[in-house]
Amino acid sequence: MNAAMLPKKRQRNVAEQNALLEARLLAEASFWREKDLPVALYEYGRANGIRWDAAIVLRLELNFPGMPEIWGELITDTERFIAFELETDETHQILRRVEAWRDITDEQNFVEHNPGFGKGFGAIAMRVRRELCGLRGSEHESSAEPR
Repeated sequence: MNAAMLPKKRQRNVAEQNALLEARLLAEASFWREKDLPVALYEYGRANGIRWDAAIVLRLELNFPGMPEIWGELITDTERFIAFELETDETHQILRRVEAWRDITDEQNFVEHNPGFGKGFGAIAMRVRRELCGLRGSEHESSAEPR
């Protein structure tokens, strides 16, 4: 069968793509707000001033081959994006080494209307955080930049 015979798959429009990303981020963040975070991540975050009741995890991978035992991204209670990589024991309770704990806020796209792809990742992620943390209608909702 050649490519000309394959049915064309409709590409999602910008609004659909943004909605799918928002739904994915909301599902991941909701999951980790309901489930206990790995102890090593929770404690290291607290030691670095994170208030977990007002922070969300955007991505958290455990025991991924070729990576530290815990890695991912989060948004802090002060609306900073953090990329992390933590070496832990098998139970993720004992922190052995911090491979990365890096503020990546300046790398985020907070623009609400990007030509061709709509909202930037940062704008969508901040919206998810505000929704989950009950910050709808806050003074930050209309802000394009994090605090």
